Amino acid sequence: MNQQVTDTASLTPTRQLASFLAGLREEDLPASAYAAAKIMATDLVGCGLGAVQSAEAQMAAATFAELGSKPECTVYGMDLRLSCADAAYMNGLASHVLELDDTHRNSITHVGAAVIPAALAMAERENVSGRTFLAAVIIGYEACLRVANAVQPSHWRRGYLSMGTCGTFGAAAAVGHILGLDGEQMADAFGLAGVTAAGINSSIYGEGDMGKRLTPGHAAHAGTFAALMAQKGYTGSRNVLEQPKGFCSTMSDEYDIGAITRGLGESWEVEYTSLKPYSCCRYNHAAIDGLLDILGNTDIAEADIAHMNVRTFGIAVHNRPHRIRPETLFDARMSIPFSLAVTVRKRAVSDDDFSEDLIADPSLQALAGKVSVEEDPEASAVFPREWPCEITVTTASGATHRRNIPFPKGEPEAAMTPAEVEAKFLGLAARALPAAQAARLVDAFDGLEDLASIRDLTALLAPSGGVSL
Repeated sequence: MNQQVTDTASLTPTRQLASFLAGLREEDLPASAYAAAKIMATDLVGCGLGAVQSAEAQMAAATFAELGSKPECTVYGMDLRLSCADAAYMNGLASHVLELDDTHRNSITHVGAAVIPAALAMAERENVSGRTFLAAVIIGYEACLRVANAVQPSHWRRGYLSMGTCGTFGAAAAVGHILGLDGEQMADAFGLAGVTAAGINSSIYGEGDMGKRLTPGHAAHAGTFAALMAQKGYTGSRNVLEQPKGFCSTMSDEYDIGAITRGLGESWEVEYTSLKPYSCCRYNHAAIDGLLDILGNTDIAEADIAHMNVRTFGIAVHNRPHRIRPETLFDARMSIPFSLAVTVRKRAVSDDDFSEDLIADPSLQALAGKVSVEEDPEASAVFPREWPCEITVTTASGATHRRNIPFPKGEPEAAMTPAEVEAKFLGLAARALPAAQAARLVDAFDGLEDLASIRDLTALLAPSGGVSL
């Protein structure tokens, strides 16, 4: 079992976090954290399976196949096996394609797509138990999100995607747990993760390019490599988070170094992570919740809508162009006006509802043009602790309908039900796997704590009905 460190108070933040995580015993982690990790793993793998047929996943898989790789780990939904690091990259990339992967509110982070593919690939390579895999997920979320909590929101304002930068620490910690790294080795892994952390938010401001998808994949790969190197004795800066020119000072203008270690072991960040019911930017979700509630409780038709006004926190308003004539599906998913237009047209906002034919639809563009998006100073003041929104729909007759949404659906305060989580998974998995295989996967995830070999689960990820290359 991992080396335990009982007195970490005298250590620097990097070493303290590393020693604490390396010293954790699986039996000491709370049942609530295991339950949350199981939900996050189920949801994230579903997101990856749902993207198997996407252009991004197909091109990435073809590239990995051309490069050649040791065939030791499963690629979700494909007849393709790669090395643990390459499988982590491939599955992390695919898991973010549909913009349906989980989000951590306080740290503004998509965390699962960087952590879970790394943990699952290494768990498969090492043939560990389902419980060990879940513990690795808990530990990976803790590392990633504590670092992200320290540097946000300044990190975001500088243009970084924390799933790529902080996600590298999370992947290293998750893999480090499976490899049995001690506190010093984990600190080395963090040092190596820090120098390879990367991910800028340029795709948001571009023309809907595919670059953002690489971010969690790179983090999963880099974190895996960092942990493997640390296991072999390769050293990294064991003060990487707090030192001059270290991660925090380099990646943010303002940071709270105390957030990295404050309250260690008192709560678990995986329990404060949210799921996404809608296939678009998380910043759009509260407005969609409010609009769906209005539409569901009135007889308003599309033609009746004269105007829709959204008031929300500043980052959601100013960090993207909110195009009413998007260039790509990614562009459409980033736009609050276009997402609301899709909501009115389809009365749903799943990945299937963001279809290519809608992008150039003049009537949908006209509907999106009826949406205004404004900053609400009160909402900005509580961000990122809360992600609130007020939406007002005005009809042609002059009637107004207003909803205030403090927490979008999928947050811990407004959680998706188990039935909704399962339905989301089965709907996405059906794109890559036969229905019977997807149903068996649900059962495997449900019983992860009792699974003696994680390979009993990963074997279900690439059946004969998967997409071949």
